[in-house]
Amino acid sequence: MTPPKQRHTPPSPEDGAKPWVRTHTPRPDELSRETFEFIAAIDEYKRKHLRSFLSDREVLNVLRTLGYGRQRSTSEPSEAELADYAEARARYRAEQGRLFPIWSEVFELLLKLGYLREEPRSAA
Repeated sequence: MTPPKQRHTPPSPEDGAKPWVRTHTPRPDELSRETFEFIAAIDEYKRKHLRSFLSDREVLNVLRTLGYGRQRSTSEPSEAELADYAEARARYRAEQGRLFPIWSEVFELLLKLGYLREEPRSAA
């Protein structure tokens, strides 16, 4: 007799295991224009600089090139901004049980940190 197939059950917090999270990668038509633009800019930066992973400073610089900022400044991200972003990302990862958030989640996180588009870009 064949034993019954076991179903995959997510680990419970009582087991001391990490939470199991099902992810959904949004399709391009499910993204806002701004989110899609951010993801495209990240991808372009990675291709141009032959990078697989970006530092926090690089992510914030890409965001700045799109016209976003927390203060009216075009300079490099400050150490306080980098620390705020790193802390928010770490908190998000712990709350969501995700080691690597997708870029649309990173963009939402940055908007929640107070980044606003200072100069809307024209659709050229």
